Amino acid sequence: MGKNNSRIRISALRRGAAWAVVGAWAVLASRAEAGVFNTIQYLEPGRFSVGFEPEFVLSNGAGLGGTAWVSAGLNDLSNVSFLLGSGGGPRRFRTGVNVTADFFPDVDAQPGIGVALQALYATVSVQSAGTNMVVTGGDPTQGRFEVTAIPYIHKNFQSRGGDVEPFLAFPVGASIRDSRLQSTTAIAVGSFFNLTPQVKVSMELDVGLSNAESTLSGGAVYRFR
Repeated sequence: MGKNNSRIRISALRRGAAWAVVGAWAVLASRAEAGVFNTIQYLEPGRFSVGFEPEFVLSNGAGLGGTAWVSAGLNDLSNVSFLLGSGGGPRRFRTGVNVTADFFPDVDAQPGIGVALQALYATVSVQSAGTNMVVTGGDPTQGRFEVTAIPYIHKNFQSRGGDVEPFLAFPVGASIRDSRLQSTTAIAVGSFFNLTPQVKVSMELDVGLSNAESTLSGGAVYRFR
């Protein structure tokens, strides 16, 4: 009986800690960019989910931000997500669409493997964009259009305190801004924590390798029944 009570308390503490992390990010966040964590999920055809991802940009001028999205299951292979957000620091307004193909589902001992294609338009501060424009006052912005392929791998592990699903992704793409085409590469690592069958939270670290921001983010997803 004592052991069971201890397990219940540990489980409750883990869930409370996960909620506290997300709550802290929600309080801190008011502005930045979208990570890949909305990509690493699968929805059955006709099912929907909504989510929010507060984020802190660590490079090119720090800033806080948030991105909201709605996702829908298209078929047995693919999901589609629509994103909308705003931020301070290097990245400001952003909107886009993300289509996921989960080629190998996460079943038995096999990890889930797939790729997402994402198109995103964002406004970025001129001072963080690496341009030769002379800034005489204020903080002007310019538009940036990004197309990214995101190969990813993830695996769900069951535990007494709730399922944990670590993931690893390698966003690779191109961006156009100020009539210049640049390649972008990054690496993203993080994990989901399943609080209930409908609610997931996550933490994610994105490291920009080439022409990409480094970010730390957390988020929450609600899946409709």
